[in-house]
Amino acid sequence: MAATERDGLLTRPQDTLSSPTPGWNCQTISNWALTCVVSLLVLVLIIDPRISPFGSSQPSVDESSASAATTESPHTSFSPHTEGRYYATQFISFTINTSGGSASDGECEGRLVDPKEDACYLGNEDVEKDVNHRLAILADVLRTLHNDVFKEDPEIDRDPRVLKILMVPEFFLRGPTGAYSTEEMLESDHKKGELVKLVDKIHEMISDPAFEDYLFVFGTIVAAESMDDGDGEYTAKDNLYFNFAPVYRGGAEDEESGHVHRYIILKRYISGADFLSRTELPNPVEFDMRAYDNAESSSVLAETFARRNMTVVTDNYLEIDGIKIGIEICLDHRMGSLYNNLRIKHNGELVDVQLVISAGMSIERGINPVKPGGVVYLTDGGASSAACLRTDTGEFDPNHVCRGKPDGLQHRPHGGVGYTNFLPLAGCIDMERDELLEGYYSRYQTQGCAFTLKTYGIDVMDEFSYYPPSIEIYPTVALP
Repeated sequence: MAATERDGLLTRPQDTLSSPTPGWNCQTISNWALTCVVSLLVLVLIIDPRISPFGSSQPSVDESSASAATTESPHTSFSPHTEGRYYATQFISFTINTSGGSASDGECEGRLVDPKEDACYLGNEDVEKDVNHRLAILADVLRTLHNDVFKEDPEIDRDPRVLKILMVPEFFLRGPTGAYSTEEMLESDHKKGELVKLVDKIHEMISDPAFEDYLFVFGTIVAAESMDDGDGEYTAKDNLYFNFAPVYRGGAEDEESGHVHRYIILKRYISGADFLSRTELPNPVEFDMRAYDNAESSSVLAETFARRNMTVVTDNYLEIDGIKIGIEICLDHRMGSLYNNLRIKHNGELVDVQLVISAGMSIERGINPVKPGGVVYLTDGGASSAACLRTDTGEFDPNHVCRGKPDGLQHRPHGGVGYTNFLPLAGCIDMERDELLEGYYSRYQTQGCAFTLKTYGIDVMDEFSYYPPSIEIYPTVALP
């Protein structure tokens, strides 16, 4: 089996459905040899990589009809997904910690620190440099994905009938003060704002034919628009707050044929963890502000989205090539935004795939309205990721599906907020150019393949002085 790039700690199993243990790459760090041998024995006991939810009594999958890393639909009473061009999805998480710099590790020198969180916002006060630097990090991730296809044993499914879904955590783009100013970031009659430049550059990169079968969720962008008239004390109530996720379909666009998939997903609820305190930007929760503003509230936001041909999604629901997709941002998942919108606006219809991008959330803390055989994918700025397959075929129960002790594999990592890896990873690749983090993202907060190993009961965290982010790759899962 080919080794992953640089410090990749997990490699894709040759046959996910029948291999007795996940494919671990133990050759990248020599002093792990003994740890790996012992760990593999432990993994046999704690992880069943045959992720078909039928159980051992079911017949094996015919290799001629499914790729080795494909999880079959968990029911026989429903027909397989035949609409559109795709029959399956594969989740790829860029698992980077977005919770800010660590003051105790010296990352907050010269910056305002929230003493309760021991954290600060990171970034460059020059907005253009800040945005371009974060873009370079995304470019590094996309380069890794692009190069994977040329490997002898690629981590990512090459099948063009599989929709690859790359997600980046909440707060990936928020700037050095906790939110970008809409005046600096967005488009006006006189200039093209930095956010627009970033979005245009990202679109150029993902227009590569290699990304034709990708859906990208590029974290969230936090922005604030000042309404302060200079009369009295400046508080959070003098600002409009926005938190939204740009979503793109990869490949070249054809506006004449309607192949234009550019979306903005707005977050509704403000969490107490969304902003730091004692910083330049007031924390809205301290002023009892519990909801983000909508795009129409801004003097420039809605117009900018319209100019860039971006569809603002207000009901957490997308349909792409026949795949019904629900998407929520952090606390919106906890509050059941997708479930409520499906009941009110979509006649209670369930989705094929549910996406959650967050910074302090888990799949099981919210309602997961997916069809039998549907899957929930989460990427979190904590940093962790998770995937849960619905394995029952009965009537949807909002208190059961992917909550509590669900049917199938359950594994709770040692860190984070009760994360559950219902499906084991197929691969994990540490970020190559981790020097790009300095001054923009923490190098000392938990993240990366070493942290992922810890979630599987292999603790090598103390062997590192800092942790690079990771690209976490899950097995291909058949659509319901």
